[in-house]
Amino acid sequence: MRSGTKKILHLAHEMGVGGTQQVIKQLVTSLDSERFESSVACIDGLVGMIGEELKEHGIEFHVFNRNPGFDRQLISDLRALILAENIDIVHCHQYTPYSYGVLAAMFTKVKVLFTEHGRFYPDSYSWKRRIINPLVQRRTDSIVAISAATADALGKYEWFTRSAIEVIYNGTEIKEVALEKATIREQLGIQPGTLVFGTIARFDPIKNLPMMINAFRAVQDKVPDVMLLMVGDGDERDDLEAQVAEAGLQDKVIFTGYQSDTARFMSVIDIYLLTSFSEGTSMTLLEAMANKTTPIVTAVGGNVEIVTHQENGLVVGSGDTDSLVSSMCELACDPDQRAVLGAAAREVYEKRFSVSSMTTQYESLYERCS
Repeated sequence: MRSGTKKILHLAHEMGVGGTQQVIKQLVTSLDSERFESSVACIDGLVGMIGEELKEHGIEFHVFNRNPGFDRQLISDLRALILAENIDIVHCHQYTPYSYGVLAAMFTKVKVLFTEHGRFYPDSYSWKRRIINPLVQRRTDSIVAISAATADALGKYEWFTRSAIEVIYNGTEIKEVALEKATIREQLGIQPGTLVFGTIARFDPIKNLPMMINAFRAVQDKVPDVMLLMVGDGDERDDLEAQVAEAGLQDKVIFTGYQSDTARFMSVIDIYLLTSFSEGTSMTLLEAMANKTTPIVTAVGGNVEIVTHQENGLVVGSGDTDSLVSSMCELACDPDQRAVLGAAAREVYEKRFSVSSMTTQYESLYERCS
């Protein structure tokens, strides 16, 4: 470790597949190595796929197995790690890691940052947190939300001081695709000229993927030669594949499973779909915009802070299948509109959502906390 370098411990549930894990990966690999040294601690016993990628980059990992209920031993173990490694800043990602991280930091000199990456759906009050959170906030040096909507929810439902919450939007990098788009389409069995709707997501109920499939079923009856590409995996995959089979869409919908190299799949998507009930700042939405892929998103959370209807994409109501069908048909039949909206999406991405922008803001925050 170089003299003057600050040691950052990123504290997370685990480092499997998800937007939070992608943000941590981007930060750990993009921070100025002359000024910051990163390590990662997982409290739920799993390094995960993204974690394994970071380990290959030489990032040090510490793995704990959190016990059910309130695990006092985990607090002791984290405090021992903080002291033994001379950690300067504990950057806690999501609320449960924050709860343990801030308690472990008590009676030490370590600084505490908390980033909230999203909210549950539907959101709800907790009277226990109404008592606890204003107290632990006093021991917290900075609170960050990944969208204004997330920051508002932290104030409304979690009883943190809204004016003390800083918004730092997620950033993603533009990834170069080695293969030609036509080659990737051929590998996927997509014929030339076919219009591809697509999504890249964790297959979780909050993503409302059944709505997407129902909408696509209606669209393919109206618009010839279209396909739906679903990249990802999760607990809902079997149910989604069953829904596709019941609708007789097996030849129209492609499930790829989890893919670490999402850029090559994004390159073949003509219209990106994000139908979530709740979102913070979707990393895959930003990837789509960076790729000049026109998005259709639901009007929830951070989506409406990123996409402005008819300016850099289309916005539909949450759960509004009819509106989604109409928007999908509109873009499918108007390639000129897709091109204009896609170019505008790229401009918004470059101005507000690049990795360098996100990293610079966190570096400044780390410096201020020291």
